[in-house]
Amino acid sequence: MTAALLGLLLLGQPAPMPVVEWKLDELIAVNGARYRGLVLDQSDKGVRFRVVRRPPGRSAVTFTSFFLKHEVARIEKISDADRAAVKIKLAELDPTGSGERKRMEGLELTAAEWLGAPNAAKRYDAEQFILVSSASEEITRRAAVRLEQIFIAYGRFLPPRVRPAADKPLTVYLAPDKAEYAKLLVGLNGPILNPAIYDPVRNRITCGTDLRRLGQDLTAARVHNVQQLATLDQYEADVRRLYKDSRTERDRHLATVAEQRKKIWAVEAANETKFNETTARLFALLYHESFHAYVTTFVYPPMPPADVKAGKGTGELPRWLNEGLAQIFETAILDGGELRVGHADRERLQRIREMRAKGGPPQVAELIRVGGESFLASHTVQKAMADRTYLGAWAVAYHLVFERRLFGTPELDRYLTTINSGGDPGPAFQKLVGKTLAEYDTELADYFQRLRPDGTLEATK
Repeated sequence: MTAALLGLLLLGQPAPMPVVEWKLDELIAVNGARYRGLVLDQSDKGVRFRVVRRPPGRSAVTFTSFFLKHEVARIEKISDADRAAVKIKLAELDPTGSGERKRMEGLELTAAEWLGAPNAAKRYDAEQFILVSSASEEITRRAAVRLEQIFIAYGRFLPPRVRPAADKPLTVYLAPDKAEYAKLLVGLNGPILNPAIYDPVRNRITCGTDLRRLGQDLTAARVHNVQQLATLDQYEADVRRLYKDSRTERDRHLATVAEQRKKIWAVEAANETKFNETTARLFALLYHESFHAYVTTFVYPPMPPADVKAGKGTGELPRWLNEGLAQIFETAILDGGELRVGHADRERLQRIREMRAKGGPPQVAELIRVGGESFLASHTVQKAMADRTYLGAWAVAYHLVFERRLFGTPELDRYLTTINSGGDPGPAFQKLVGKTLAEYDTELADYFQRLRPDGTLEATK
């Protein structure tokens, strides 16, 4: 008997149960990344795969994605019996088709310091980030769950390749109003106009929600609904006990219980809809800034040109590509308890087509040379230019990810190595796509003329 186990027994505490690993399919990608989960369906085009992650002490987190055939090196499948068992376990975690509530309730939050005040916030430690929030517990828990899901999505397209410094973990600070957000930003240079910002020096994301009242209202409504459901559970137990010999009376009372439960669930659904509508901008901001933080921390950290030339790494993404990718992930859709990425944002798609009639977004020759100032907007003229540049960045990034499938490939690494060691961006991009810049502009224009909002393409005429 170990000393630790003996100590637990002497204290009257149960020994910790070992974590039982689920048997899962494993997809090994051509780029070396490994994904554990379930194969949902397979065809000549590729495989739809549900990634399953079980962080220690927390509910399972899932993300479904489609891998093209040429992206997959091999798949190691479990038996049909094991597959059926895993499906049952996932269904138990997500009985209504939306497991977000159960995952929220399963989170372990701890007290944290906030603006110098001890225990004034809640902290959640995930595998790749720390969330610290003084927003309501409802908003804090939901932000933690969705951030875990979006980090899985990031890893699907850009698997982590760098271990971050232990003394500077990626931390997300979530403020409930503009006043606290402003206090968190004290010390940063210049006025901060955006409601969320990633600071790479401190490796932290700061986001202002302005949702204090909503969080309080949702928490109160949630407590009220839980109390009502508990009362109904007790009433149902009493009915079954009192009318065990009278089926007619029992069923009449149980029908009333079922009707009341439906009403409570309808209120819950309405609250969910209100929350999602009100916080859509918040989560778009979090997903956008979190991508910048993820890619800088885990995939493409900045590196001096001399180190890139020496073969120590590729260096960082160019600003236009970093911003383009962040826009793709900011429009992730919550669907059936999972985040879905890959659709073409309908508004951006429409604006791309409208812009083509007015000169279009910047051509790739211009885009790949823009600096960071092109992505900052402080007045009307700059905002129009920034929108045009952002839109062009989104378009090229989307095409490179979902049509060309160049992310996580040696070709992209060579492109980054070239530009981050002082090479000319033009020839480097031409080598990446295998076309002249003018030819690529033509391909891109044709692609967005045929692209549908669901990410599929119209057939050529």
